[in-house]
Amino acid sequence: MTRQIDVNKAVIARFFATAGDGGDVLPFLADDATWWVPGHWALGGTYRKDELGPVFDQVLSLMEEAPRFTIHAITAEDDRVAVDCEGEGRFRDGTPYRNTYHFLFRLRDGAIVAVKEFLNTAYMSQTLADQLARAETAT
Repeated sequence: MTRQIDVNKAVIARFFATAGDGGDVLPFLADDATWWVPGHWALGGTYRKDELGPVFDQVLSLMEEAPRFTIHAITAEDDRVAVDCEGEGRFRDGTPYRNTYHFLFRLRDGAIVAVKEFLNTAYMSQTLADQLARAETAT
């Protein structure tokens, strides 16, 4: 079992490295994967893998480059990997972005099958609304 836990942790480390480099993270997800974000706001809810591309594209289109994640801790047990991290970047208008996250990943056969993404939703909701309004005004 320890070997599978190490494999799962390595998959998640590569996932975050790819995300921080602006790469496509969707290949890390199984075809039946789900991604959950808490709350009742623009991005809150549960997404299937095929719904994630447009969500990621919308957020990333507002940024100068993909946010970088600083991982503070990775803990794994059975098929789960928990990650405590911060995401940091800059929006196209120069506004800094910094948020704290806790992700809970479930993996099967080296692929992510479920993600629970905990973050400061009040900050993200307001920041995203501000950025979308600015982008709309600029067009």
